[in-house]
Amino acid sequence: MYIGRSHEQGGFIKLDPIADQFDGNKRNFSTSVGGTPFYASSPFSLLVSLDGVVLEPITSFTIVESSIELSSAPSAGSTFFAVVLATTNSQVLSTISVGARAGSQTLDLHGKTMAIGTRSGSKIPVGFNLA
Repeated sequence: MYIGRSHEQGGFIKLDPIADQFDGNKRNFSTSVGGTPFYASSPFSLLVSLDGVVLEPITSFTIVESSIELSSAPSAGSTFFAVVLATTNSQVLSTISVGARAGSQTLDLHGKTMAIGTRSGSKIPVGFNLA
C-alpha cells in the first residue's frame, strides 16, 4: 500500500538511453522517448541520474528544445537515466480536433500559437512546440 500524496496528473516517462554517446567531450545530447524527440517543459520536470548521482536542474543540466546539456562532459562508461515527472506530454501530438455545434475542425499544431477564450471573456495564449 502506498502512503503519500496521490499522483495528480500525467505519467512518468523514462527517456531513451544516451550513455552510449558519452565520450568525455560531448555535453549536449538529444532527448527522446521511443525514438521520438522529447521536449521537456522545464529542467525541473526531469529526474536525472549520472553515475548514480541525482543532478540538480540548472546547476548540473539544462534543457534546450529537445536536448539536455550537462554541465560537464560524462566519460565513456558512465551510467545515465532520466525520468520525466508528472507530464501530460506522453503522446506525440501533431493535430487537434476541435468540436463545434456544426461539426469539428482538425488543426495542424506545428509551431502554432492560439488563444483559448474563457467563459468570462478573457483569452489565454497557448503555444505548441512540436518535434
